[in-house]
Amino acid sequence: MSELRQLQMEIEQVRTRLHELVTVKRGHFIDPEVTELSEYLDSLIVKYEKNKSAFNSLENKKPSNS
Repeated sequence: MSELRQLQMEIEQVRTRLHELVTVKRGHFIDPEVTELSEYLDSLIVKYEKNKSAFNSLENKKPSNS
């Protein structure tokens, strides 16, 4: 499985956990647990976007078969 796909899956899992946690915390977005998980999700998204950009850059450098 590609690293991008793995990151997509982890992002979705963390996003779901964050949504559940916010529900448990009754919408208190400044709760330390919510903030920590949100920051972790942010870091995964940044990592995903960087990897996607690098992948796209490599794809654009491949010679075409025409």
